[in-house]
Amino acid sequence: MMQYNESEVKNILDEGMITRSLIETEVSMKKCNLYSEMATDPTVKSFFKDQAKGLENVTHFFKSGISEFK
Repeated sequence: MMQYNESEVKNILDEGMITRSLIETEVSMKKCNLYSEMATDPTVKSFFKDQAKGLENVTHFFKSGISEFK
């Protein structure tokens, strides 16, 4: 069995948490895009488009965080 030092364990856990957050954010972004497409009210459509754009920015942030581990 492999042994990891405390720093390696922290990096593994941090990368896992960022990966999970990235996946959750991407799912939320896709839902917002879908809701935007389904909406008939222009205000609702715009709201979900704005939310999706904000989540896209969060996704880029998480991806840059993961790149630090590789």
